[in-house]
Amino acid sequence: MQSPLPQSSGIFSMIGAAFRQNRTACLLLNVLVITLVTSYYQVPAVAGIWEAIGNFKLRWSFAFSLTSTIFAAAVLPFGVQALMGTLPEHGRWKRLLLSMLFWGYRGMEIDLFYRFQGFLFGHGNDVLTLLKKVALDQFVFSPLWFVPTYLIALRWIELGANWKCTRASLDRDFWLRTCPAVMVTNWLVWIPALALIYSLPAALQFPLFSLVMCFFVLIVTLLASRKKAAGD
Repeated sequence: MQSPLPQSSGIFSMIGAAFRQNRTACLLLNVLVITLVTSYYQVPAVAGIWEAIGNFKLRWSFAFSLTSTIFAAAVLPFGVQALMGTLPEHGRWKRLLLSMLFWGYRGMEIDLFYRFQGFLFGHGNDVLTLLKKVALDQFVFSPLWFVPTYLIALRWIELGANWKCTRASLDRDFWLRTCPAVMVTNWLVWIPALALIYSLPAALQFPLFSLVMCFFVLIVTLLASRKKAAGD
């Protein structure tokens, strides 16, 4: 029987690679979130803009979460890749449509989850409330649902919506290497970001999430395109 040590080393190596690949994006993103949240609490003129955004979100409800997430996670990276000439030639429009369908649904799902968190723990921004929300988000729902379903959807899109091939690809390596590596990247980005997002009033939480998603996808897309162009 093969020793489990090499496999464990492989997992940690993949996690380390994920950290190195995304550390710049994580750092830039969290600086951005800190700046935005600070502007709401410390700059009255900017706070007024945030309040207008919050009222817009309340008015349009799930339509806002659907369209903003489609733009941030599907349309924006597609546009950036098109401008940089890094889009694959085959099936690009089908991939865009599938991405829009998935992210539209995921945006509304996250919006509903934020509302559930508010119902469960209230809307305070004290430390205990923030810890509860971040813990439930990142250590329960993310590893059990958000990250695995995102990765499965991503494979499904890459394989042209062929579920048979997608299911066949969900092997041991997927569950023991890919998922843990992506989960670590998710924690690096979203644990600090969510602590700040959940500190805002309920109406502003999803708009800030949308901005974070928008800039994160933009940064990662640009870094990935630059890496591909360099032949790394």
